[in-house]
Amino acid sequence: MLRARKVSTDLTPLVEWVLERDGFVYSDENKGAYTEFRIEDISSRRFNDVIEDAKCEKERRESLTPEIPVLSYRALMNPEREARLLKLYGADCCVPYSKDVGRYIEAEKHR
Repeated sequence: MLRARKVSTDLTPLVEWVLERDGFVYSDENKGAYTEFRIEDISSRRFNDVIEDAKCEKERRESLTPEIPVLSYRALMNPEREARLLKLYGADCCVPYSKDVGRYIEAEKHR
């Protein structure tokens, strides 16, 4: 099934990067204020992960330490996904996405 998704133009290059990284087949069309992505075989949940990964990548690239990956709360709470992303970046540490820091700290207190 082909799904159409709208993404703000400032996040478009990073969404493309994540989709290519994860091997999704897609096409996109700039609509001015947003880009419409048409993606094969992707669920809404998985597309939300793509957007989240794109935002984390944006934060990483804009940080003072771009060599350290930024991972979302969901990635940090999923050991397989965390390991896959750390391997992708060739890193042995990471920082939580700024919007997820409080949630991550709270979760770590209860582990």
